[in-house]
Amino acid sequence: MRRIVAVVACLVAILGLLAPVAFAQAPTPKVTINGLFDQITSGGSNIYDGNSSRTGDREWYARTRFRPDFTFEVGRTKAVLGLEFDIDYGQNGNCGAGPGKATAANITGASCAGQGKAGSTAAAGLNTDVAGIVEVKWMYTEFDLTGKDALMPFIPVRTVARAGLQPFGTYGGLVGPYRASYAQGDFAGFEALTTWAPNLTTGLAFVMVEDQLGGYSRSGVVAGTAGKPTHGDDFAFIFEPTFTPFKGLDLKPMYSYARFEGTTSSQARRNATNITTTGTFGAFTSATAGGGVAGAPSYQNGVGAGGVARYANGDPSNSESRHTIGLDGRYRAGPFSLDPTIFYQFGTRNDVVYDNPGTGGSYRAHSVEADMSSWLVDIQGGFQLGPLLLEARAIYSTGNKARDNIGRSIRYFEPLDVDTGYYAGWANILALGIDYFNGNGAQNGGMDTNIGYDRYGRGQFGVRATYSLTPALSLYTVISPTWTAEKVDTDTNINAAGLRVCATKSDIGTQCFMKGDHSYIGTEADLGTTWRFAPNTAFDLVGAYLFAGPALDTRRCGTTGCFSERAHDGWDIAARVRMSF
Repeated sequence: MRRIVAVVACLVAILGLLAPVAFAQAPTPKVTINGLFDQITSGGSNIYDGNSSRTGDREWYARTRFRPDFTFEVGRTKAVLGLEFDIDYGQNGNCGAGPGKATAANITGASCAGQGKAGSTAAAGLNTDVAGIVEVKWMYTEFDLTGKDALMPFIPVRTVARAGLQPFGTYGGLVGPYRASYAQGDFAGFEALTTWAPNLTTGLAFVMVEDQLGGYSRSGVVAGTAGKPTHGDDFAFIFEPTFTPFKGLDLKPMYSYARFEGTTSSQARRNATNITTTGTFGAFTSATAGGGVAGAPSYQNGVGAGGVARYANGDPSNSESRHTIGLDGRYRAGPFSLDPTIFYQFGTRNDVVYDNPGTGGSYRAHSVEADMSSWLVDIQGGFQLGPLLLEARAIYSTGNKARDNIGRSIRYFEPLDVDTGYYAGWANILALGIDYFNGNGAQNGGMDTNIGYDRYGRGQFGVRATYSLTPALSLYTVISPTWTAEKVDTDTNINAAGLRVCATKSDIGTQCFMKGDHSYIGTEADLGTTWRFAPNTAFDLVGAYLFAGPALDTRRCGTTGCFSERAHDGWDIAARVRMSF
């Protein structure tokens, strides 16, 4: 009997020890939703097509945005799905109610191309019922990579990792500068943040820009096409320690390496015309563009005949290797703030030189190599005086001279991806503001996406004053005089993509890209207010005026000859109601 009691007692003790392991319950799953609704209306004149000399562009429109983020959590592991909907009020293109309803019955015109406001997914007409417009912004999983209860628990320090479609650090990612200066938007890839000490972390991100699958890699040039049906393997790495030597000071040294094969995203490589390397025939329209540099020729105007197809798309013999090093900082001391950013960029890029056309209009082509060397310095400071906040910001980025051969030497700075967000909040015409579909791309020579104006770089000084009448109501004003680092050749025109191009073939070698004329882009003055009239709800109203400078002048040629066109001022008024949840 004693033996039986002893055995039972032992079994009970063993089961008691095992019970917490065997019957431990998993953490309770949790789902949360947050995001925003925007209702926006704005109007303006001479700010939409990038050409300040032609004043016919004006509009007044309205739109809505819904941006929900779904977060699924189990313990410390979570997954995030971020969606986006952008719809204009009223049908404003050939196809109403979104691409999902682009049928013969509701198409008025040849196609749906170019419909709607740039950035919108659809335009809702009568009876709305918009279909087929859901955008996936984020779709990633966040988990513990190292540390206790992690994928690799044998490494004692804790590392949090994300895999999937995710934001850079400025939008809440693990890796990225404090401000939109090198990497701000969204990307597909992997990032990890390791905590070594309370005041020291290191971040590492792998960014997949464009991918080349095995079948395409093997097949090479496809018959009947302009080249390979893929853009090659384009990727980037970012390594970013964050160090806090004392309370109030945060320092982020950064190193990034990016490699692009052939064509790549225009977010990572700016558009810039280069008549020296695109040949004689068609040089006034061809450009070393985001979709066409590093060995990818333009197949317009007959270019591409004569056996140059191997230079197209993702040919690895025409590639770019880009290195970016620098320091991003943030200092807070009572009412004083200082945010310095300094980056230096270097590397090499292959381009294609076309000889003059031979028999039958064909081209002989060969690859040349450009060296890259550029700087970006961006310093912002502020001081709080009770309800008054005074801020100033100075920017300088290097650029190329008008007659430089950028197929041989590149002196303008190129971020990896700032998602049209550079200088946002400091302007509404020269950058994104209350209506964040204006002030981007072609409107300002690419300064919100590629920082500098065209090939010429950037110099800018902005001052901003914000006065809070109450905690819920504030007024602000911003003034931003802007220049280029190198003088702009105003003996050029501006095409639909916002590129400076030769007005005519006869200008090549005589007027176009021979010398710089002016550096002063102009001064933007903004006056706005923010009223938080209800919980999580705010009303924003802003007016902006651009006093255009001579660097925005152009040259145009017509049937009666060529003549200079003076740049004219532009304006914008925008209002927004934002509900956050």
